[in-house]
Order: sequence, then C-alpha cells, then structure tokens
Amino acid sequence: MKREILIALFGVIIAGVPLLAQEKLYPVRDNKEAPVLVTSDRSAFVVERTFNYKITIGFPSDDNLAFVPDTNAPLVVLWLRIQNLSQRPVAVSTEKFTSTDEQNKVYPVLAPEDAANRIVAGASGGSIGTKALRGISLGKAAGKLTDEQLREDVLRYSLQATQIPAGSVREGLIYFEAPPQKKFNVNVVLGDLWSRPLLFSTSKQK
Repeated sequence: MKREILIALFGVIIAGVPLLAQEKLYPVRDNKEAPVLVTSDRSAFVVERTFNYKITIGFPSDDNLAFVPDTNAPLVVLWLRIQNLSQRPVAVSTEKFTSTDEQNKVYPVLAPEDAANRIVAGASGGSIGTKALRGISLGKAAGKLTDEQLREDVLRYSLQATQIPAGSVREGLIYFEAPPQKKFNVNVVLGDLWSRPLLFSTSKQK
C-alpha cells in the first residue's frame, strides 16, 4: 500500500514541477566503441569491464530527481550506477570524474557539498517532492524545509567516493557545472572507472 502511495505522489510531483532548470541529456554512442552500449530506451550508457564491474550512466529518472529541489543552478546532473561483479572491493574515486564541453573546457566533478550549496542557492522555495516524501516518513504534514534540510536530502542521494564490496551496487547523482549555452554536448570521463569519453548531448539522437 505504501509503495502505491509513493508512486502516486511521484506522479503528481513530476507532472507539476520542473525539478531542475537544465536540458535533459541524451547519450550519443560512437559506433567505434564496441564495449559501450546504450539502454533500450536510449536514456543511458552501459559499459562493463568483464568480471570487474558494470556501469550505467545517464540523465536521472523522474524518481531519482524527486529528491532534488527545484533550482536555477546551471548544472549537468547525471545518475551513476556501479555494480561490482568481482570477488573483491572496487574503489570509486569520484574526484577524478570530469566533463569537457565543445570548446574543450574541462569541468571537474563538483563535490556533493558544493553541488548541494549551488542547488540550494538556486532553489525557488522548498522541494515539493522532498516535502511530500518527508511528510509520509513522519506520518504528518511537513512544513517548509530549511536550507540545511534540503542540503541533507541532496547529499543523501549523491554518489560519494566509496569502496563497493564484492557483489554490491552503489548509485547516486553526480554533478558538473553546465556550459553557458543552453544547447550543448559534453564528454564525461569517469576517472579510473572508465577513462574513455562518454558523449552526452542536449539534442536527442535519432
């Protein structure tokens, strides 16, 4: 019953609120990159290091963005999922992630705390999604969230540098500063996880 209530609330929230003031990003596959695949709905890249780990990276789904307050902060936001396929821990060093625009300007990954501060500074009032879900968890109507509560919600769903145990999964949001133009392409490099650029575009590919 709780699951049905959450799903219904997500539908209402997403239908009525633009969660981020940025264009949706689409993966652009280079046919030369055989190990790089695109999901069937063409929303994310999937890459795998055999017997090591599997990576899925793309624009966040509505559910994954429901905890981010409505903001005017110019950010590139992506959802990264890492599945450890090995029998040993996998180290994830998010500080090595980068994004490069069409003018070859490099944007280092934003630390979750920095991203949270930018999101909150650009927020136009509290997050409806976060308020509704917090209200359910408290079993009562939730009031307007403070900036600190918004930061906590953003940090909770951000991917941090971590060690992924054998057979486990870690996932969360990663952030880069957005290029100044509204329409753009960016190449994302995931440090030691995947050093080849993954191209994302604000223009949907046919």
